Amino acid sequence: MSANGLRVLLVNCNTPMDNLIPAGVSLLSAVLKAEGCQVRCFDTTFYRPADFVTGDEARAMTLQVKRTSFSELGIHPKPGAAEDDFRALVAGWEPDLIGFSVIECTHRLALDLARAIADYRPEVPRIWGNVHATFAAERIVGAPELDMLCVGEGEVAIRELARALAHGRRPSGIPNLWIKNGGVERNALAPLVRLDDLPEQDWEIWERERFFKPMGGRIWVTGTFEMNRGCPYSCMYCVNYGLNRLYAEQGGYFREKSIPVLVREMLDKKKRYGLEFAYLVAESFLTTTRQRLEQFADLYPAVGLPFWVEARPESITREKVALLERCGCEGISIGVESGSHEFRRRFMNRNIPNDKMVRAMGILADSRLRVSANNVIGFPTETRDLIFETIELNRRFPRVNGVMCAIYNPYHGTRLREIAEAEGYISPDEVAGDYRKETIMRMPHLSPDEIKGLQRTFPLYVKLPKARWPEIRRAEAPTPEGDRIYAALAQEYTERHG
Repeated sequence: MSANGLRVLLVNCNTPMDNLIPAGVSLLSAVLKAEGCQVRCFDTTFYRPADFVTGDEARAMTLQVKRTSFSELGIHPKPGAAEDDFRALVAGWEPDLIGFSVIECTHRLALDLARAIADYRPEVPRIWGNVHATFAAERIVGAPELDMLCVGEGEVAIRELARALAHGRRPSGIPNLWIKNGGVERNALAPLVRLDDLPEQDWEIWERERFFKPMGGRIWVTGTFEMNRGCPYSCMYCVNYGLNRLYAEQGGYFREKSIPVLVREMLDKKKRYGLEFAYLVAESFLTTTRQRLEQFADLYPAVGLPFWVEARPESITREKVALLERCGCEGISIGVESGSHEFRRRFMNRNIPNDKMVRAMGILADSRLRVSANNVIGFPTETRDLIFETIELNRRFPRVNGVMCAIYNPYHGTRLREIAEAEGYISPDEVAGDYRKETIMRMPHLSPDEIKGLQRTFPLYVKLPKARWPEIRRAEAPTPEGDRIYAALAQEYTERHG
């Protein structure tokens, strides 16, 4: 039984100008096409509201990355409104199923798009998926703008849903789906898929402009490849905490794709799409077996694309770093998060001493890899003094090319979301924002303006002499004087540190 001929419109609800091919939507399209479905994608990436600050721009403005411009490549925001173009596509193509991929900070965008077609063919089922649908299910299932939710993985669920619709059956009993039919039918979780059993991603649904991704101050033709799914760790600020808990009876959410299967797809996609860079989806690249890393090092040179990885500091050894250098790794991001060992242990489930982090950074300083230190500020109960412990730890690192500083956002599915609600820092129905530039936290001891001021000055505190700290403190303030001081310091920082 197949779903031959069914028309499925996938909607990628993305933050504006964030240009990285999403593996999840690409896999759903591949699964549907294998069933004989016709698939199209409505992608919101190039719809940019007036005066909107993109994530890459926010990071450049806070000295975390080098500035780049898509306009140099002739890539510009679309002239119309996303809602108007979406309505026209639905009216013209007449899909039989509309699937929205939604993350928390695009929740409102998804609602706006769904409302734009509310009066057109209301019988067409609308399903929401991705991590926001999974972990905010109870809070959003009542919204009239959706008919179903996918809680958990989507590949099996969307295949079975497509088969049911193609054969004229009312969807029911489909694992992973919450279906509204007067009440809400909450179906059980399906077994986790084996990554090697999935088809290769379908990239034909994306515009050519979607392959251009800024990395290290340059824009590359980039492909995204799923090396593993989930993470073996359950950090309390991360959605993998919720995924591992959701799939606890199946042994957790983490799985790995075999290296030969990964490399085969990369070789194919490099040839077909002229790739210049590879983005490997691996939450902790080096947390795996030695045999797997050695196999990657043996096979990957045939791909020959520069790539960037993320890793935990406790996974860094000289042997592993040498392996990364040997197979063409461009750079590495290390999760520091907080400079307080006790705070990390209690509020993050990350029990690694500061000295071990410094040693890991020392090993990386001796390599040719570009190194970024990933920090987060504004955690529940975190104080200004704790943030300065993070700054002080970063100052101990011998060489870091990029000092990254995100703002904590209480995403559904994380343990810290539960703590933020319990402390009264957010209300239960609030939707979190973009970790690169905003916070919804209302802590009596640390205001949103203070958090944002510390974020924009974080690299200055790390890289400039302590004698400059009183001046940097004045640059935190969102005032004309603060902005003037910050602009001067930012120019000095850029000239010194690139």
